[in-house]
Amino acid sequence: MATPVDNETDHSETGRTPSMLASLLVVAFMVGLIMLSVFLFGNEVAEGPLQVSMTLSTIFALVVAYYYGFRGSVISEAIRSSVNGTLGTILVLLAIGAIIGTLYFSGTVAAFIYYGVEILSPRFYYVMVFIIASTLSILLGSCFTTVGAVGVPFVGLAAIMGVSPAITAGAAISGAMLGDKTAKISDTALLTVATVGGVTINDHARMVARTAAPTVILSALLYLALGLTGDAGGAASVDHAQIQSTISQYFNVSLLAFLPLILVFVLSAFGFSSFLCLMLSAIAAVILAAFTQHDLIVSLAGDPSLNYFEAAMKVGIETLANGFRLNSGNAQLDALFAGGGTVSMLNTVWLILVAASFGAVADYTGMLRRVITPVINWTRGPATLILTTVLTSIGLNSVAADPYVSIVLTARMFRDEYMKEHLKPVTLSTSIADSGTIFSANVPWNVNGAFFAGALGLSTLAYAPYAFVVYLSPLITVVIGFLYFRKDRLPSGQDAAAVYGSEPAKLPKSTQLA
Repeated sequence: MATPVDNETDHSETGRTPSMLASLLVVAFMVGLIMLSVFLFGNEVAEGPLQVSMTLSTIFALVVAYYYGFRGSVISEAIRSSVNGTLGTILVLLAIGAIIGTLYFSGTVAAFIYYGVEILSPRFYYVMVFIIASTLSILLGSCFTTVGAVGVPFVGLAAIMGVSPAITAGAAISGAMLGDKTAKISDTALLTVATVGGVTINDHARMVARTAAPTVILSALLYLALGLTGDAGGAASVDHAQIQSTISQYFNVSLLAFLPLILVFVLSAFGFSSFLCLMLSAIAAVILAAFTQHDLIVSLAGDPSLNYFEAAMKVGIETLANGFRLNSGNAQLDALFAGGGTVSMLNTVWLILVAASFGAVADYTGMLRRVITPVINWTRGPATLILTTVLTSIGLNSVAADPYVSIVLTARMFRDEYMKEHLKPVTLSTSIADSGTIFSANVPWNVNGAFFAGALGLSTLAYAPYAFVVYLSPLITVVIGFLYFRKDRLPSGQDAAAVYGSEPAKLPKSTQLA
């Protein structure tokens, strides 16, 4: 987990805080390059152009930092610390790539489609995806695991069902993000509570559940409306028998194929980390394929000199590394059963590394604080303070490119303001959880946005319009803030500083690798 360096104690030794103009130039330079890349490359922006834009932005930020007296060794240490904080996410990403490929290889995706076309209704497809993803994310406390285990098969099935993969991805991601803010075992929820201080995880979970309820209801209604009124009605003409017959030609379909997915949930229930859940399940999928997909393995190995064990090992390792390719000769079928592999995540890893580097420079040098301080000073009363918190948290997610950094910075910058207004600590933790934590899913260069795009094979720009929870959650929090939070203050005469306590010196670490 990346955590910001305390600028106030280091600036006197390393350099002076860049001016407001310089700080704004750095942020504007990044935003300008990203907008240009999106304009020139559209949905292909994350295939390299976005990474280059973030790299150039980091270089520009470094030039400004050097101009203001920050030594190269100190900046390098800040970047190293930030990049080290992404290690858990990167390993989870590689595990996601591995399990996606093996879910194709073991016939899990084929079985999902085989049975899904008969059981699931296209008209209720989006809302079902949203409900399933929401339930699992709240139980697992991990948006990564939820998207990898649930989003991937549902997005793959969407094309066969005649529904939109982009809307399906939006529904899966909306559900997955709910667990990040509401689950008591969520990394981001625990970090938010620890950084704010004065609030327990139980109090936080109860409060965010109140804001989550209308968000879930409205989102479900929107997905239901899209299913009933959109293109889903045209899926009724899909020939289920033909689809099942075609799949059976290449895969041995049975209920055993669901074992890797079941294993993900079992391991999560026993407290295994996201990385271990996904990687162990990927290995299990390879082993399962060796017993159930004999003809497929022989065909993919393409080497008669290999015995079956050697062929299974060759195809299994190839799938873990480079993903799965059916190679049936049917272009549509090959496009459906293709993807995954750790290699497929390297572009996303590249993006996370350069985004973390930019965020480290902008945070450590005080540029982010310089830009945001006037916004904090603008607040007048509890209502505008809550609104400003929400907007700041979203803004930091977009600039720092890391939900963890956004949470820590927002909490630290706003604690004193909430104390002055005598607002309860849970109001601050809820405002952060319902904004920055959620919005990170729709920022292409953010850890979460990059992760989801890489896992689902869809650009962030493609699914973002349909990730309704991302927009509704902060909006509903602001409305509730105006109606309720601003009135729900600490009892008169109670010392707010004593309730919040001192700023936590040690924050919980990510459990993704634990």
